[in-house]
Amino acid sequence: MEINIEQCRQNDKIKDVISKSSLPIKYIKLMLRISDAIYINAINYNVAIEDGIVSILLISSKPENKKGSFNTISLTNVLYRIKDMEKENRDVKTKCVIVDDMLQVIVNINRG
Repeated sequence: MEINIEQCRQNDKIKDVISKSSLPIKYIKLMLRISDAIYINAINYNVAIEDGIVSILLISSKPENKKGSFNTISLTNVLYRIKDMEKENRDVKTKCVIVDDMLQVIVNINRG
């Protein structure tokens, strides 16, 4: 996934991407909650959604903005929120992958 600087700077742009996706409303709400958690924890990130797969690229913690450098508490808060989402929704499966020193969270939504 390419880093979209506009998305990175404005949480509203990411929320727009999530809201206009073809995901059912239940999953849009879940992704918006995760988006808020990431934003509140001051992490730069991008989102891409394709065929029921949400790719969240965690780039860096603010204010340092060094690619691949994260505040441990912030990152832990976000990962706990993602873990809880998966635990409460059996149709959602997640995995994390390191991509160019950044953390990519892949959320696979099994719709039916």
